[in-house]
Amino acid sequence: MKTRLMIAAALLVVVAGIAFGQLSMAKADWARGPVQYLMTKEEQAAWNAVKSDAEADRFIALFWARRDPTPRTPQNEFREEFDRRVQYAEEHFSTSRQKGSLSDRGKVLVLFGAPTHAMRSGGGGGFPSQSATATDTAGEGTPETQTWIYEGPTADKLFGATRVEFRFVDRMGNKDLRLEPPRIDFAAAQQHVVSAMITQPNLTTLPTQQPTPPVPQPAAAPAPVAPMTSLKTPAYETAVTDAKAGKAAAKGALVNYAEFVAPSGDYFAPLELFVPASAGLTADAADTFFGVIEDASGKAVYAFEDPAKLTASKSDFFVDKSLNLPSGKYTATLGLAKAGTPVLVTSTPIELNALAKEATGTSKLILSDNIYELAEAAPVKSPFAFGKLKIVPKANNQFTNKEELSYFVEVHNPGLDPTTNLPKLQMKMDLIDGKGKTVAGAPLSDAQALPLSGQVGPGQYAIINGIPLAQMSTPLAPGEYTLKMKIVDTISKQSYNLEQKFRITA
Repeated sequence: MKTRLMIAAALLVVVAGIAFGQLSMAKADWARGPVQYLMTKEEQAAWNAVKSDAEADRFIALFWARRDPTPRTPQNEFREEFDRRVQYAEEHFSTSRQKGSLSDRGKVLVLFGAPTHAMRSGGGGGFPSQSATATDTAGEGTPETQTWIYEGPTADKLFGATRVEFRFVDRMGNKDLRLEPPRIDFAAAQQHVVSAMITQPNLTTLPTQQPTPPVPQPAAAPAPVAPMTSLKTPAYETAVTDAKAGKAAAKGALVNYAEFVAPSGDYFAPLELFVPASAGLTADAADTFFGVIEDASGKAVYAFEDPAKLTASKSDFFVDKSLNLPSGKYTATLGLAKAGTPVLVTSTPIELNALAKEATGTSKLILSDNIYELAEAAPVKSPFAFGKLKIVPKANNQFTNKEELSYFVEVHNPGLDPTTNLPKLQMKMDLIDGKGKTVAGAPLSDAQALPLSGQVGPGQYAIINGIPLAQMSTPLAPGEYTLKMKIVDTISKQSYNLEQKFRITA
């Protein structure tokens, strides 16, 4: 309490020592914007005592300085992140009656950041059954609902819980989605994050910035090392030969791959060796991930033997690796070994089309039952990882009708709105059963695209969301299905059609 009084007193002294003048309406509106969510009670009281634009400017500068994680540098990373969140809210949550940053969704986004993942249903944006006899509980006759889910390390840091949900509902049908009372103490959570944002609580004067040190000249790059093209362990070579001849034990393991452009602009192709629960392996069943990549003529162009552990994904396991090969048709033979003895090995054809930094288009449609946030940002070109976001492709594309069917698409260099420097994408989806009948769908509507670099502007964007299969009015029966997606870039006037088959199991 004593510290808070000191802060309030310090702020009051700062604003009281400046010449009096008229506070303009523009300055007065500053604290009525989304910045109000970040203000402590002491700061609000100090702001109410401001009488002139000069006082306001000093208060605002000190307000941001107290939250600057690197006070001796010109950049204030906290303010930049705040501005990004506000801009996103304005672009996606605004209505004719209210700014997006002042909506309930805008407030949650500004305070807590983007959710780990989100779900939408109703209002024409869900997946209602098109059966004439079904009761429509998730279609256009029900209000639009968005559920934002924070879980894992993010939820623990923000709320001290393993999973927290915020549910927004459009009760009035006017696109104003209101937050329903969450199962946590929202005021306490807000107070917690607001306090955590302040890195310099006792700051009363603006810090001086140190000059930027000269950029050191890079050392000469080392000579490139030729890639390994043959395996060192004879037992692995034998396993690869057997796999190509169809004699090796795959145990249901599958190879999955994709092609992305990293936020740095570099092309890469991540490979995943997916081991289903039916393989009967445990997490310590392997200590080496090995493989050979052969071109269309059968010549080995790349080989590796990497120390690796199986990573659990729900009841399955996986291990992955990124490649950087020229365009062409290849055969990838991948395996796992324990103490020098192969455990399983499988072989599959792959076809790569290397993408340039300026390329437009999309990645393939990836389905998953496990998209989560990493504790730390992954290195650039890490397999199926972008910053802290990790996608685990479900290589066998098998789901139950009680799961969430998550999807991920990377959109390469979409057109940008000159006002917001953000893309404007729309998306339509249809679920087709094995007989070619559309059993559910979502009409063409705005799609939220997230910049994979963390910065708005040119580059790569992701469309990522999930279909809550358990919430469908009529559960999907076991069988084969196809998810069809159409993405429309309303700026560049291009459209892309994607599809992926999957299976509903009993």
